[in-house]
Amino acid sequence: MKLFFRGLNTLAATMLLCGCSGHWEDYEKILGYRGKARVNPFLAAERLLDELGHDAHGTKTLAKLPANDAVILVSGESGLPEGRAKQLLNWTFNGGHLIYCLGGTRPYNDFESQFGSFIASLLLEEEKDPVLERLGIGVQRRLPEDEISALTSGLFAPEKTSKKDEKKDSAPANKDDAKKKKQSKEEKEEELAKRLESVLEVEWNGQKYSLSLGGHQHLILKRKLRTGEFSAGSKNESLALHLKHGMGSVTVLAHARPFRNRWIGERDHARWLAALVGEGGTKEVLFVAATSGSFLGLLWQHGWMAVIALALCLVFWLWQQMPRFGPLAEAELDSTRHFASHIGALGEFFWRMRRGALLVNAARDAVWERVRERHRSLDDGSRQMNDVLAEEIARRTGLPVKRVTAAFDVPPPDTGHNFVALMRDLQAIRRAL
Repeated sequence: MKLFFRGLNTLAATMLLCGCSGHWEDYEKILGYRGKARVNPFLAAERLLDELGHDAHGTKTLAKLPANDAVILVSGESGLPEGRAKQLLNWTFNGGHLIYCLGGTRPYNDFESQFGSFIASLLLEEEKDPVLERLGIGVQRRLPEDEISALTSGLFAPEKTSKKDEKKDSAPANKDDAKKKKQSKEEKEEELAKRLESVLEVEWNGQKYSLSLGGHQHLILKRKLRTGEFSAGSKNESLALHLKHGMGSVTVLAHARPFRNRWIGERDHARWLAALVGEGGTKEVLFVAATSGSFLGLLWQHGWMAVIALALCLVFWLWQQMPRFGPLAEAELDSTRHFASHIGALGEFFWRMRRGALLVNAARDAVWERVRERHRSLDDGSRQMNDVLAEEIARRTGLPVKRVTAAFDVPPPDTGHNFVALMRDLQAIRRAL
C-alpha cells in the first residue's frame, strides 16, 4: 500500500512539472578553498618551501625569535609596537631576513575579492609604522581621494532609500534594475581590483621576475638603492622593496598577493619566493599571524623560575590542607573492642537516625527496673513518678524534686545538649537507687 501511494505521488508530481512552463538558470559560483587552505593563505607557500628543503611552518604568535639565518614573514596590517619593531630589526641586523607585508596576510576568499577586506583600508587614515620609519620608507596612497570615494561608493554602506523607492524596488517590474545595480557593484569591485593590481618586471641577482603586485599604497624610499637591493617600480612609487639591513635584509611588500594560495602558482611568484628565501641550505621560515606573544608564553619565557616556585608552593599547600595528611594508617582488624565501645557506637547510630526517643525510653525503663528490684514499697505499678518516690530520689541523688520529675515527664529532646543533660540525670538516678 505504501509503495502504491509513493508511485501515485511521483506520477502526480511528474505530470505537474510537465504541465508547468517553468525555466531555470545555470550559473557557477566559486566558493574558494576548503580545509587548511581556507584559514591559512600561505599554505601553498609553506609546502613549496618544504619541498625545496626548508622548514616552513605557520605560527600564531612570535613569542621567541628563531636563529639569525631564518626568514620571517610578518604582517603589518594591525601595526607593530615600537618595542617589537626594534626587536625584529635588531634580529634582522644580525643576519635574519624579514619579509614585511603591509596587507594581504589575513584569511579571506581570494575568489570573491582579490584584495578582500584590504579594500576597506582605502578609507582609513594612515598611521605611522615604526618598521618603515626605521628603514627610511614612506608611504603614499596610490589613488586620489576623489577616485577612491567614487570607486568605493556603494561597496561598504547600503544606499539610503525612501519608502516609495523601497516599494518600487520590491515591484516585479524592477527586477532588471536590481540586476543592473548588482552588476554595477561587481563592476566597481573589478575596476578597483584592476586599478590596484600591477604587473611589474623585477631584476635581482641577474634574474628577471614577472610579478603581479597590489596594494593601495606606494612605498617611497628616501635614499638610493645599494648593491643587492631592488625596487618593484620606481623607488618613489614602489610596490616591493628589498633592502640590506646590517648583515641581514628586509623585503617590504605593499600586499602579500604574490605569496597567497591562489596566485603563488602564477607568473614567477614561486620562483621569486624561493630566491628570497635562498635555494642553498636549509632555513627555518616562519609565517607569523601575530607579532606579539601570548601573556602565558611571555610569562613562561621571562619568569619561568618564579612560576615553578609558585607551583611547588601551591602543591605543598594543597597537600597540607588535605583531610588525610600523611600516609594511610593500617587498619587493625584483629584488635578486640570493649563492650562499651559497641554500646556507644549503637547509641550514636540511633541518634544519627533521629531515634533519640528510643534511647530515652530505654534509660527510663532501666530506672523503673531498679525501683522494682530494690524499692518495691515505693512502686505503685503505674510507672509514674509520685511525690514520695520523687522526694526519696531527690534525697538520694541531691537533685531538685522538679528536676527528678522532669526526667520522667518531659518529651525526648531534639537538641544534643538537652539530650545529654537528660541522660545524665537518668543515669545519676539509677546509680543512686
